[in-house]
Amino acid sequence: MPLSAPPALATYLVVAVLLVAALVLLTGRLAPRVPNAAKARPYESGVSEPIATVARWPVRYALVGMLFLVFDVEALFFYPWAVILRDLGWGGILAVVSFFFVLGVGYLYARARGALEWR
Repeated sequence: MPLSAPPALATYLVVAVLLVAALVLLTGRLAPRVPNAAKARPYESGVSEPIATVARWPVRYALVGMLFLVFDVEALFFYPWAVILRDLGWGGILAVVSFFFVLGVGYLYARARGALEWR
């Protein structure tokens, strides 16, 4: 391999940067520009005009969402442990069992407090 040939990673990065730059410039040039009053108004979460809300969002809605995220993110640890569990030996098994224990205590606490019941 001659010394003057660029490494594959450098070539890939240069091509990627040039492609992104070309696409950004092209879309900026081809995008229609028709300003009007409706486009200048604030738009948030699917509501085009801010309105006063009569009913409040229940706290349980946010609580169930947070509990879902906690248990879902903790479930991501299971796959790496399963892959290297034989290499970890008994220390790895003890770590998994302790993790299950902490996760189970958290689940039982949330269930006992009624966090998982939708009223």
